[in-house]
Amino acid sequence: MSTSPRGGSTEQETGSTMFSFIRNAPFKGVVSLVLTAAGLTSMFVGVILLIFITELRGFGLLAMVLGGILVTVAVMISLNSILQSIAGRRGRYGANTVVMMVAFLTLSVLIYVFGINASARWDVTATRQFSLAPHTLQILDSLGESIEVTAFFVPGNPNQEPYRIPSENLLNEFKHRSKGLFEYRFSDPDREPALANRYRVTEYPSIVFEGTKSGIRHMLPAPLFEERDISSALLIVTGQERKQIFYLTGHGELDISDVEPDSRLGFANAHIGMINDNYNVFPLSLIQNSEIPEAAAVIIVAGPTRDMSNKEFELLSEYLRLGGRMLLLLEPNPPQTFRDLLAQWAIKVEDGTIVDIGSSLAGQPQTVLIQSAQYNDQEPVDAITALVEQSYFAGATSIIPSLPQAEMPPTIELYPVATSTMLSCMTLDEEVNECPNADYRVRIPAFAMQGIAPINASPDPEAKSQTKMVILGDRDFATNFHINSIGNRDLLLNSVNWLAEDYALASVRSKPVASRRLIVTGREMQLIRGMSWFVLPVLMTLLAGIAWWRRR
Repeated sequence: MSTSPRGGSTEQETGSTMFSFIRNAPFKGVVSLVLTAAGLTSMFVGVILLIFITELRGFGLLAMVLGGILVTVAVMISLNSILQSIAGRRGRYGANTVVMMVAFLTLSVLIYVFGINASARWDVTATRQFSLAPHTLQILDSLGESIEVTAFFVPGNPNQEPYRIPSENLLNEFKHRSKGLFEYRFSDPDREPALANRYRVTEYPSIVFEGTKSGIRHMLPAPLFEERDISSALLIVTGQERKQIFYLTGHGELDISDVEPDSRLGFANAHIGMINDNYNVFPLSLIQNSEIPEAAAVIIVAGPTRDMSNKEFELLSEYLRLGGRMLLLLEPNPPQTFRDLLAQWAIKVEDGTIVDIGSSLAGQPQTVLIQSAQYNDQEPVDAITALVEQSYFAGATSIIPSLPQAEMPPTIELYPVATSTMLSCMTLDEEVNECPNADYRVRIPAFAMQGIAPINASPDPEAKSQTKMVILGDRDFATNFHINSIGNRDLLLNSVNWLAEDYALASVRSKPVASRRLIVTGREMQLIRGMSWFVLPVLMTLLAGIAWWRRR
């Protein structure tokens, strides 16, 4: 009797028989083709996931392994055919294909190993869109403690998604540049309510910064997720000194406590912007206080509608004479006492409202639109206009010197900050969008001054610094309703930074996305259409025909 074969031998023979069946089957070419296509597709998808979608790198590696297995099986099924093809006249074409596939896979792996995991980065955008400003890098280099950042976002919320990706990219750049002292994480407040309660976060999205040594926390609410805001947050949580800004009250100024987002009288958004620039902001009533605090880095007068008292006038006059800093937002036809305050420094407010038919919001000639070329980028006011591409004034007056240039005292220097176009005039009627018999010329809705003594006065030896003022001929642009439009916020905060001599903060701005348009004539468009519809298809057909003729 013959003995039965061992189990292992039986399994090997069965497997060999099955594989031989597949190799010898009449449909093996189809099977091989399907497996090859599936394998290559799987490897391609794996490479894409591996390089571009970091969260799915594990699936990418799995897809590449699976694809490699499928291609290997396909090669083994059609091994004889492949060997015959290589030996034949078409072998070199197949070899070239294999070499290209191997080169592609090798290059993909190299990109993953040396590109994704490498620390080198390059920003090739025209506006350095993804590069941190030099001042931000200085802040990161000077970090004396670790910073922990928690970003609270609700996944899938359509109102929050526009902020998430840009915020993550920016936080990642800060982490990359921080030398290990900046760490961040994202938290879903619905899944981690205890963490949100710990940081007292009630609105989302929000980003909380905490210094591990100082213990100071600072929260950024949306939409304050830009480089400037994060840089200021770092200054706050590391305990660096915060300058004090005082906001004058009692004369119908904009309301700093009005938080309504669409308010045309609220100044709360500007207040928040200054806080996030590392300033302490306090209201100041000169009726209740007999003096201006010595710690006042800047005094803001946001659109007064009533005159000040003699006492207030004297206090502000002395403050400026001793080297004070002041930001004035003035509406057309401001109260006389504020005109008189400016007159001490050779500054005059023109009567009426600017009408600019050369540059304004559509259908609103009294809303002057300031383009990049209309800003003064010369020292010393270049810090005010730094990186401000556009802004607008919704009904502005014009600020001019009160004396001819020849009579201007050497103790005062005046500078236009922004100008209207030459097609501008002044109207006394706020309801009229044109000027009958107008004097069309350039107007100045934004003005700056620095000096060491008022008109007909000598420098005071008790002055601690140079006097500075920025006068903006409109208060509406700084209200909650307008401040977040185009460059209005940057212009206001830059003015505060310049007055407080925090020039570096003005360099940390949201970077505009370069817009480049291809402008072609009608004839050029016909040429492009003809090339794409006829010339290129005919050329491709000819090349394909030549290739076929040479290979037949």
